[in-house]
Amino acid sequence: NDSIDSFHRPRVFLLEWIDPPYDGGHWIPDMIEMAGCTVVRPSILSTHKSKQICWDDIYASDPDVVLVACCGFGLQRNIADAIAASDKLCKLRTTTNIYAVDGDAYFVRPGPKLLGGISMVTRCAFDDNEHISKSIDELDFTPKRGIGWEKISFSTLKANNKKHEENSKQQTLSTSTQCDIEDLPTSCSNKDFTAAHDMACEDGQMMYSDPQTGYKVFTKLAHKKRGKCCGSGCRHCPYNHINVKDKANRIKEPAFLYDGDISMAENNFSTHIDKIYRNEKAKVKILFNSGGKDSFLTMRALAKQFKDGEVFSIILMTSFDAQSRTIAHQETHINLVIKQAEHLKIPLVGIPLHRASNESYVQRAKRSIELISTRIGGAHKIASLVFGDLHLDHIRDWRDSNIGPLGYHLEYPLWKVPYASLLKDLKKSGVSCRISALTVDGNPVKIGDVFDEKLCEIFQAKDMDGFGENGEFHSMAEVWVVKRNQALSFDN
Repeated sequence: NDSIDSFHRPRVFLLEWIDPPYDGGHWIPDMIEMAGCTVVRPSILSTHKSKQICWDDIYASDPDVVLVACCGFGLQRNIADAIAASDKLCKLRTTTNIYAVDGDAYFVRPGPKLLGGISMVTRCAFDDNEHISKSIDELDFTPKRGIGWEKISFSTLKANNKKHEENSKQQTLSTSTQCDIEDLPTSCSNKDFTAAHDMACEDGQMMYSDPQTGYKVFTKLAHKKRGKCCGSGCRHCPYNHINVKDKANRIKEPAFLYDGDISMAENNFSTHIDKIYRNEKAKVKILFNSGGKDSFLTMRALAKQFKDGEVFSIILMTSFDAQSRTIAHQETHINLVIKQAEHLKIPLVGIPLHRASNESYVQRAKRSIELISTRIGGAHKIASLVFGDLHLDHIRDWRDSNIGPLGYHLEYPLWKVPYASLLKDLKKSGVSCRISALTVDGNPVKIGDVFDEKLCEIFQAKDMDGFGENGEFHSMAEVWVVKRNQALSFDN
């Protein structure tokens, strides 16, 4: 430290896990300080637990040095994981100062070897300072390069990131004719974690190795043995993530993202899930909701049914990509759909879809409906499954053929309704439906434009579907710009 005090203290960020990213907790910040460096997030106490963060947090912190020290893994595994995460690490300013270390031996175990971990932090952080690096190397407790630590070359990261982008592009091209994420085939059928998990459960195992990463994963048997949801958002949580706080970003299984408003009346169009459970005569319609204009107009059509005397409550069900947390093709985060549900006071179930699992969309949807059935007091309360399809026969045929066999009545309130009527109803609502994604070259509008009669005419003039039913564009209904009753047409 006497030598280091005369130099700039590098700002060090240690990754205790890489997917999703976790910062170094417990004694790690103390180790970094003892190594003559500065912890990137000094506002966090040195005794804090390792916390999940997002990559944007890491980019914003702009560290000088990054150490990949995943909990429980040795040097070679952390090298491999750093290279696998090249698409994320390449976005850092400090791409020339990324190191993998033996996290298992020198960082996560409280004992004498932590001294070696401290010396490695110094060695890596001052790698370009010959005087300090030589002095550290001469210490008999400093792990040698290739044994305790290794520098990750930028050229390796860049080459791997290019390969990753090419693979992603190829996957996009190969699935471009699919109508939704529901129909996407798994990109790693030989690495299906669902099958691996089911086999482990059949054998009574508490854990299994993830076929894609090699990580050890708890089975649902292990979670049942625990007896409660731990709140961590585990992949096979059998408790529907009841204790997870940040459900939008953490759940891996279908779960309620919003339970509804307890102040709403029992027989209201939208009410709290517990009130539906207590009402034996309750009827529920489940709307498959994308968050866009078609789903919103379907809500208004259902509200009209309610005003005309049909008594039921609705529950929204939205699927999204488990990794990006975005809704297929809509390019909107699940948080926006939660914002919709909370403003409209309608219960919402989230369905994370995993691309590394061969579990089909229908199987996932079935389990989500079973979850709803349990929470409302039985499947007999489900009056129908509702969809916002307008006129595409092949989409409706797919739903009838694949979802119909689940045994529920399928309902299409907007089917064949003229566009002029839909546009009139949308205008009456006062809700802005903004373009969230464009999928056709030469599209005459831009993301952020508000969909209205004028935009519909522009699309039709370009020989495109005025409502984007062929995937020309997608939208997000900003229901929060007006009061709930106006949005749902209950204001008159």
